Amino acid sequence: MRKVLLILEGEVAEDFLTILTQKHFDTNYYIFVSQNPTLLPKYLKEGDEAYSFDPCASRKLREILSEEITDAYIITHHIKDRQSIYQTLREYSKNIQITLLGEIEAPEDSQLLMINEKAALSFKLFEQFPNVPRTARYIGLGAGELMQVNVPFGSPYAYRTIGVIKQKKWKIAAVYRKGELILPKYSTVIYPNDSLLLVGEPATLWEIYHRIKDEIGQFPVPFGRDVVLFLDMSLETLEALDSYLEQTLWLFDKFTNKRLYLIVFNATDFEYLQKLKSSSFLNQENITLLIEFYEVSFQKILTHHTNSKNIGLILATQKIFKAHKKILLECGIPLLKFGETPLFSLLSSSVIVPQKTEEAEKISSVVFDFSTQAGLKIQLYDFEADSNFHKQAIEYYQHIAKIFEKKFELLESNTINPIFWLRSQKDTIQILPLKKESLRKSLWFSLMEVEVLSMRLEKIPQLYVPLSV
Repeated sequence: MRKVLLILEGEVAEDFLTILTQKHFDTNYYIFVSQNPTLLPKYLKEGDEAYSFDPCASRKLREILSEEITDAYIITHHIKDRQSIYQTLREYSKNIQITLLGEIEAPEDSQLLMINEKAALSFKLFEQFPNVPRTARYIGLGAGELMQVNVPFGSPYAYRTIGVIKQKKWKIAAVYRKGELILPKYSTVIYPNDSLLLVGEPATLWEIYHRIKDEIGQFPVPFGRDVVLFLDMSLETLEALDSYLEQTLWLFDKFTNKRLYLIVFNATDFEYLQKLKSSSFLNQENITLLIEFYEVSFQKILTHHTNSKNIGLILATQKIFKAHKKILLECGIPLLKFGETPLFSLLSSSVIVPQKTEEAEKISSVVFDFSTQAGLKIQLYDFEADSNFHKQAIEYYQHIAKIFEKKFELLESNTINPIFWLRSQKDTIQILPLKKESLRKSLWFSLMEVEVLSMRLEKIPQLYVPLSV
């Protein structure tokens, strides 16, 4: 949900308002401002606002500004007016994304987009000349297999590496940033305001478009769409199986528009399997029970399903995690390991701030997205023996918190070991980066890392978030 300020003057503004109100529908909140009352919409949906005054009046404009405003559009033909309004907005906030029709004199501003009317019209006319390359919509099949999408702040794709994002039936072909073309690698990081050139099946691209634009409630996107629970009946008691199923269904109910696969293997109790098959939850179209009667190798089962499904989250019992930790972590898929504390008893999520700021940033959107969907408070624990705390990472979390409209609790310490602190926590789930390279280090160096030591904890559930494929 974004709050958008629209400052409207002139014929173009009138046409733009007509398109917005009659042909476009979304869940944003709008603030309309115009000196001309006829340019204000006659009907406002709940949460929208409309004001009639001269937007060049700095004092009046400031009175309606708030930290909730994420975007502003300035549509007026008067250069001086554009300059004055921009100055007022930028003095109020450096974070508002400002789009204006025309050009102004402004210092370098990554949050400012100026649309040159003459250049746009000239290019449109130039496209009609013979033997001139067409824009993307005229290339290929012309069926919508090419799409360019801008990445907003708060998008689940922001601050992700290209390699982390599963791309089945579609690909990120190029990234445009500040007027430059970037040919993506696995390690290329996507930033807010980047424009992505997507190639793939038209129906898939529309789905990806909505995923990129939606800001909250998307996890396990962008890693994948499906949630998978693996249950090895040879390792668990029937009571434990019931508990894991109950927790999984509770968590899955918090997610929206996803699919759940319950995969049971090494069957030992056919009466229990029959009970599962007749369970009422299987009446839901987005929940599927799969029973592996012939294959007993977990590695082969895991490989088959990761190749055939768009898995975005794996749920693993403690015993499966202990037995197959390496191959689970090397999948590069978010992994939730159950703990002694059941998921439906959770009250908070806990994050030990990683030593590297980049790692803290990469898991941040999952921390807020998962915690928001599950209804959990967020705790950040910043440990540094010399009290040189991770200021840059914390400032980033503060910025993300505003986007998700969710607060977090910050705890700083130079004495209490993070593992000891985690052990003292009740009703919490730890969210931590999944670093495959840690598995390949020597035992001595691995035991020096909080992430590796955390794997030994059994009391609290843990959510491992990949940093790369």
